[in-house]
Amino acid sequence: MRKKFSKIFALMMISIMVFSITGCGADKDKTSKIEKSVERKEWKFKDQADNEVTVKVPVKSMVVLQHHSIDILAQLGAQDKIIGVESKWEADLGSYIKEAFPGIESLPTPGDLKSCNVEEIAKLKPDVVIAASQADPDSINKIKELGIPVVVISLRDEGKQKEAQNPELKDADKAYTNGCKWAIEALGKLTGKDEKAKELWQFCLDSRKIVEKSLEDVSEKDRKTVFIANENNQTYGNDKYVGCMLERAGGVNIAAKDIQGYKPYTFEQLANWNPDVIIVQDRYKEVYDSIIKDSNYKSLKAVKNGNVILAPYWTKPWGNPDADSIALGELWLAHKLYPDKIDSKIVNERAQKFYKEFYGIEFKDKVE
Repeated sequence: MRKKFSKIFALMMISIMVFSITGCGADKDKTSKIEKSVERKEWKFKDQADNEVTVKVPVKSMVVLQHHSIDILAQLGAQDKIIGVESKWEADLGSYIKEAFPGIESLPTPGDLKSCNVEEIAKLKPDVVIAASQADPDSINKIKELGIPVVVISLRDEGKQKEAQNPELKDADKAYTNGCKWAIEALGKLTGKDEKAKELWQFCLDSRKIVEKSLEDVSEKDRKTVFIANENNQTYGNDKYVGCMLERAGGVNIAAKDIQGYKPYTFEQLANWNPDVIIVQDRYKEVYDSIIKDSNYKSLKAVKNGNVILAPYWTKPWGNPDADSIALGELWLAHKLYPDKIDSKIVNERAQKFYKEFYGIEFKDKVE
């Protein structure tokens, strides 16, 4: 009886061992299949400063020294790839990014738009570094010498410019539209989020169609003149994205005729332009307060008529576009300039949808 039990027990143990080995083999097969499915391939391309870049995609890690790209990567759901960010990310983007990108506050900040700490970047060992068009060329070259690819993203077509902040473009609207599309698609390819990138760009195009349809009967002579007031008495003139944003929203960038790029203006110039509307980004609240309260501004048409508007952070009326500048900002601005043609309801609906689909969070603002 004991011998029979011993034989049965031995057979059971052999069966368990065979099953375990077979199971491990199956697990290994599954693992190898997963590894094959995310096999990295070499991608060769030119970035937006005309630099030749070679990088294996999808990348596993990246340092992002440009706020537009941080934002787009959050919209694509690629936050987990980012191991370092530009130092002024909160001031540049707004506090919402902390909710859209949990953990961003604890990430290293080895640089900003213009400069970086090459040694700190080397310690992080990223697969790629995303840099702004105004980044220091010497630092970029030093990073490349370490064998780390650098991708310059300007969100603007027409290649490298003599002055990153003050470009001279053949067709600004086309340059920024194509440039933003390329940036979204490139960041999607770098992170393996190609399909999400397509969805994001399509959302942008759909918003533009709504604006175009709503404003199709606004004639050239009826377009409202608009001035963008920024900190340090600076404004966006010709060949900056916000001018294209204004045009698409049915406005005219009144500073464009006298100012090229992003430069200072005088009160005398502003008084001479005397715009219908003045827009101030909400990150420059002190500028808004100054225009509203300073007696020098009282004679301006926009002030007298109560048309000094504070632009919320999510509209991003910047010198270079972000995805939500096109997807939401142009729509919001068209509503503010022509509320009888674009109702606040559609702006709220589009914003809620965008935040849910791309940031994965609730849109907490409300458009009036």
